[in-house]
Amino acid sequence: MINDMFVIDGVAHAYNFSPSNRREGCDFEHHRSLAVHSYEIAHAKLESKDPGYLLTLKEFSARWSPEDLAHTFFVESDIDMMVHHSVQIGSFFPEGTPGWPVGLALKKVAPERVLLYGCVDPFEQDRPKIFAHMERMAAEGAVGFKFYPSNGYFDKKANRLISMLYSDPDMAYPFFEKALQLGIKHVAFHKTMPVGQGPTKAAHVEDLSTAAAVFSDMTFEVVHSGWAFLEECAIQLKLHKNVYANLECTANLAVRQPRRFAHVLGTLLQYANPEQLLFASGCAISHVDPVLNAIASFEMPEDLIEGHDYPLFTPELKRKILGENMAKLHNINIEEKKKLLKNDEWSQRRAQGKAEPWGAHRRRVNAPSFQYPGYVS
Repeated sequence: MINDMFVIDGVAHAYNFSPSNRREGCDFEHHRSLAVHSYEIAHAKLESKDPGYLLTLKEFSARWSPEDLAHTFFVESDIDMMVHHSVQIGSFFPEGTPGWPVGLALKKVAPERVLLYGCVDPFEQDRPKIFAHMERMAAEGAVGFKFYPSNGYFDKKANRLISMLYSDPDMAYPFFEKALQLGIKHVAFHKTMPVGQGPTKAAHVEDLSTAAAVFSDMTFEVVHSGWAFLEECAIQLKLHKNVYANLECTANLAVRQPRRFAHVLGTLLQYANPEQLLFASGCAISHVDPVLNAIASFEMPEDLIEGHDYPLFTPELKRKILGENMAKLHNINIEEKKKLLKNDEWSQRRAQGKAEPWGAHRRRVNAPSFQYPGYVS
């Protein structure tokens, strides 16, 4: 805990951008370009400038192990729990980045600290196959499902990105109906950041407004809320009480772009109930500890309060956004959870002192015996 606040990171990713995780038919340079894009646009632009935080391209793109990710969250930072999102961008990664089995392994490493959102590939043509996969993930412990609006492939002949809108009753709604049938009512969507080349329509948020109105008994997390389409994200929260702003990557702006973060946070809070905002870092996109520290100490600039009527970022607001809201979504009793975690393996290791950033991951991927090299500059 930090400042006596219970913290749940709403998105964690055990990435694998390595060459070994390249889909047949996806040429080498195209695959490498996504790893480089994620590194240069996200990691290098968001990561703390303090010594030790910036990864090399090889370290960033190499396969993450569940143990290394757990170490990053629970020994190198003050995070108490995480929600691991599995991802299926089918035209790039046969194993996903990360795939569902990695999430399962992470849950075994830290069972009381990890919640799992399973990946759903809506571009798979065999619908029974997708539904069977959803059934397996639900049986294995998924508490939510993660969707991407595109498989990442840009069809140059058709001049379009292979994508879908989640307001489509025929294409999208059967997935939500299946989730409800399985007893899962939490769904999350990559939005506001493009997935591959081509038009950005699929990254817009308006299709989720339609879906949220139809499936009012489900919760819809708009991941990366406010990164782009800020006003639309904010208005969406006002109109739909079952829509939540998941702040993956947006929260990370507090480290190096605090004024931009202030505008995003202030705008969202002008429209939304504070309970609709969820802290998330997307680590390992950048290290979670600087993000958490920046938000825990963040204060809304006075000139923005006066000039834009943004609210104060009070300790009560911080507690809600950093952990209480996600705990409420998933019926987690924080006081009971604190007792369970107090003397677990990760608390004992953390009590010995906060470890250096990326320590476990760096030691493994830079060892001479490491068999899954990442891309290099």
